[in-house]
Amino acid sequence: MGSDLTERWLTPDGQRRRERLIASGFQGPWREVLKGFPGADALGPLVGDLRGIDLTQEELPGAELVHARLEGARLDDCGLNEARLDFATLSGASLFWARLERASLMACVAMSTCWDDANMEGATLTASNLVRGSFRRARLKDARLTAATLMKADLRCADLRGAELSCCDLEEACVAGVLSGRMRTYERAGLGNADVSYYREHGGYPSFIDAILLDPGLRALRWLNRKEILMHVEAAVEMSPGVDAEILALLRETHPVFHQLAAIAMLISGARPETLAALWAQIDRRSGACPSLTVAALLLDPGFEAAARSRLKAAERLREEAVISLRWALGVEPGKNEREGFAKSICERWMENLRKNMPPVIQQRWLNSAPA
Repeated sequence: MGSDLTERWLTPDGQRRRERLIASGFQGPWREVLKGFPGADALGPLVGDLRGIDLTQEELPGAELVHARLEGARLDDCGLNEARLDFATLSGASLFWARLERASLMACVAMSTCWDDANMEGATLTASNLVRGSFRRARLKDARLTAATLMKADLRCADLRGAELSCCDLEEACVAGVLSGRMRTYERAGLGNADVSYYREHGGYPSFIDAILLDPGLRALRWLNRKEILMHVEAAVEMSPGVDAEILALLRETHPVFHQLAAIAMLISGARPETLAALWAQIDRRSGACPSLTVAALLLDPGFEAAARSRLKAAERLREEAVISLRWALGVEPGKNEREGFAKSICERWMENLRKNMPPVIQQRWLNSAPA
């Protein structure tokens, strides 16, 4: 959508038309207001060209927006309870915190649309194209999504309890942390999903079950080359009632892959003295995840340099990968042995993929950059 379609609403004429539309509540013959408006006539009198309009925080219950064109529109925190948006086009629109209880959006096209935190309880989205939509924390309880296309959609921590999802296309959708009201099963879990019971009841980190068992699973933590694993951990951090306690439980596990998972969780949630101390303790205990733990400590611990140098003074007590990783983080000239290159490669790949795939709002909280 061109910027001119947004800018037309900022002109004196556009502002007058917008006020008249809002006053109408988008009911009755509101499309008459758009006659002669730049770009509107080309779409025909029956469509309703609202592309690029800003309706943030407006109250429009029961709005009649059937067939309306709303690409790129701002509808954040907009009251659209029981509105009719059947066959509407909302691609690229933002409906963050919008209220759409019992709204009808049958067969609408809303590709790459933001519905984060929207209340869509009881809404009808039958046969709608919602490809790449973001529904993070959206309340879709009792919504009807029959035959909707949610391919590559982000549904993290959405409430889908009681929602009708028959014939719904969820290919490549991110469903970590989804509330469904049904017993969750996992293809990657053990026979009878026995792993789920252990993680939920005994592991001490139940919020991380999806991160552990949804594809690509913990194997993706080695090189951090799949963005999905970061998304799953972010959902776990968001839904956790006590994330620091769960991180400490992960760090108490013996397998290094759980230490890598804890490092990512700390990079997302932030580090407290207790979790930082536990992270350093695993480096001291010769964890196989030393390169990953070092990257997390570098980005989170304001006392990293002093802690790293003190440990290198007693390097014989550390795992070789820990020594290599700490030297890398401090910018010390590396050696030439094969093991050194491997550990350094993990550090560099982790830093590169964190910078590439972690949301900027999270990265802004980190303290340090990659060493020169």
